[in-house]
Amino acid sequence: MKDINYSEVNDCLFPNLKGLEEVKANSYFARMKIKYLKENEQGHLFSLMAKNELSTYLEQVDKEVNEMYDRLVEEYKTKWNVTEELKAHNQMEWVQQMNNIDNVVKEIILKEYIYN
Repeated sequence: MKDINYSEVNDCLFPNLKGLEEVKANSYFARMKIKYLKENEQGHLFSLMAKNELSTYLEQVDKEVNEMYDRLVEEYKTKWNVTEELKAHNQMEWVQQMNNIDNVVKEIILKEYIYN
């Protein structure tokens, strides 16, 4: 467990917390996780901030979710027969199918991982 640093103000100790603006949340899923924590789990968010573990937590979430995203995209490409051959013969249909896959996979990840 990490040590928590405190600042004394008027004989009261306050934990030195990193603000959300200081946390790296560059990816779509990390931003969505922060938004969910702010709106639904403020206690968990404060706990992560108090321990200075929010960045580490978001990096872990981002890593796991991106691996899941890549795996699911490949599964759906195979399932829906979206191939490089389709891309060569009909680019517009390929783009439509890839956009559909992207939307389906994002919805699955948000529902199963981010909003839990």
